[in-house]
Amino acid sequence: MFSKPRIISTFASFVIIYFFPWIFYAYLAADFFESQVITDVSRGDDMLLLPLTLGCLIMAYLFSSIYEKWGVGSYNLSSGFNFGVLIGLFFGAGIGLVMYGTEMRITATGHLVDAVFWVVTYAVSGMMASIVYKR
Repeated sequence: MFSKPRIISTFASFVIIYFFPWIFYAYLAADFFESQVITDVSRGDDMLLLPLTLGCLIMAYLFSSIYEKWGVGSYNLSSGFNFGVLIGLFFGAGIGLVMYGTEMRITATGHLVDAVFWVVTYAVSGMMASIVYKR
């Protein structure tokens, strides 16, 4: 349950899942997403860091745990990338389309860019997990 590779993979995935969105949404794509907002539901500077951190930690742990079982011993960059893309498509495209269909938060273009971002984020997380599990 808490093997050394899983703990290291969880930490590596956590760093990506926690910090990539801040860099992307707050700096790299802030102006773009500001122009895509229909209804602003963001907490802005009043984010609740404890739930945010715990949520990212849980996601990283589960991501690493599922990858460990999915990789079945053949941990390489390709398998990590493929796993990350699948999770990114589930999260970014699947849940993103459900949100687009049920909320008036951001435009379709905003959802599309958001989905691509999450696919890339989880692909990088998958590659990091594969490096850790390969060792």
